[in-house]
Amino acid sequence: MTTSVTIKGPSVAQRPRSRWRWMMPAACLLVLFAVLARGVAAEEAPSTMLGASGSVPGGLARINGVLPYAQVGPQPGEVPPELIGPVAEGSHRVQVLLEITVMEPGGLEFNAEDYAVERLGGRQSQLAWASTGPVSLQQGEILQAELVYELPDQAVELVLEGPGNARLSLGAEHHSGSTSRR
Repeated sequence: MTTSVTIKGPSVAQRPRSRWRWMMPAACLLVLFAVLARGVAAEEAPSTMLGASGSVPGGLARINGVLPYAQVGPQPGEVPPELIGPVAEGSHRVQVLLEITVMEPGGLEFNAEDYAVERLGGRQSQLAWASTGPVSLQQGEILQAELVYELPDQAVELVLEGPGNARLSLGAEHHSGSTSRR
């Protein structure tokens, strides 16, 4: 006596559906890996530590300090017009003490507008005021500039970006969480 067993498998019409069920998650994983790979490839160069010198075209740049503007700002009556008025809600002003040393024989062109503060997430804070305008410097000269920026309270990983991909860390000591209204 012979017995036969018939095993019913998925019909031809059901096979593409089962493959399709796995295609969508696989496609999502592929997109996720592509986004992660792009993020790793686009990672920025590390910034120079606060107080250390970093390269700029023609010389070196160093941040000598980052101070809350209200504590070290000009005396009453000497406030620059750009800084008169209240600070935006949730922000405060900081004064960055930047030193530029010219090393190259060709000199260096300094313009404070070339410097911006980058925050975590790629957002930037533009210059609010500078103690010096554009200037041409010769080899051996040193420029001390005061740059004022409005930054969000509690912002982290602040970096002063400048010409030639200069990246100078502002540190975190100036963030107390309080807002200055000056």
